[in-house]
Amino acid sequence: MHRRECLTTAANPDARHDYLVELHGEPAPGTRLTLRYVPDRAVGTPDGVAAYLGALSGTAATAGPEALAIAVLDDLNNELIPRWVEITVERSLPVPHRVVVEDRQPGWDNPRLFSRMRRV
Repeated sequence: MHRRECLTTAANPDARHDYLVELHGEPAPGTRLTLRYVPDRAVGTPDGVAAYLGALSGTAATAGPEALAIAVLDDLNNELIPRWVEITVERSLPVPHRVVVEDRQPGWDNPRLFSRMRRV
């Protein structure tokens, strides 16, 4: 099974509203992954996200943080199609390393939501 197939979704309970979903996981020892997104029509199911993080273990162990962040961004953009998404990958060894990538749907913006977000 391809890792994208693990990302099961459910209908957004109310797509009229913008809200932030934030999930954390460790796809490989020493690699912390933070997913933050504003859903559009679909939200990731907790079981699907957990399975997806497990399916990332091989990629997380061999890819650099930059490649891992881009792979996750591509997967989320293909499966969830969020209004806005931010992926953070952090590793502490051999030196502290943090990569943040972001994407959004063309024309979407919500300055009030962004102003209330805490930076990870």
